[in-house]
Amino acid sequence: MQDSAEKKPLIVPPVYLLLFILGQVAVHKYWPLMQLFDEPFRYVGLLPLVLGVSLAGWGARAFAVAETAIKPMEESTTLVTHGLYRFTRNPMYLGMILVLMGVSVLLGSFSPWLLVPGFILLIRQLFIIREEAMMERIFGDQYREYRSTVRRWL
Repeated sequence: MQDSAEKKPLIVPPVYLLLFILGQVAVHKYWPLMQLFDEPFRYVGLLPLVLGVSLAGWGARAFAVAETAIKPMEESTTLVTHGLYRFTRNPMYLGMILVLMGVSVLLGSFSPWLLVPGFILLIRQLFIIREEAMMERIFGDQYREYRSTVRRWL
């Protein structure tokens, strides 16, 4: 029987990302606070957006190459520690945060930035903490060593 802390989530992180992007657009449109970036400077937001998509894609690709589970709370068969995982334990989640930051800059107002910390907290509570506990249970000392040398974010 699966531990209640390891139940598969009904909503996966990319869906939360999409919901938060929609939320950013909504707060920008209906509750715009101070304008931070005007055109053409708003297009700088494409840089973190593209970097974020790239990080998430590279992170996912590393899981595919290792032939281990990519969906949250599915049992991993391999501890991925190469590539981007030498620098951050969560490149896919970090990529999603960069996407939200890019969208915030593209929209230009302060309002969309208010949702970024909420996304970070949600992902941390619903996924990262539970995934870390599962990885420690599965990989034991190997994961503890990895965790002691590679930061959660950067």
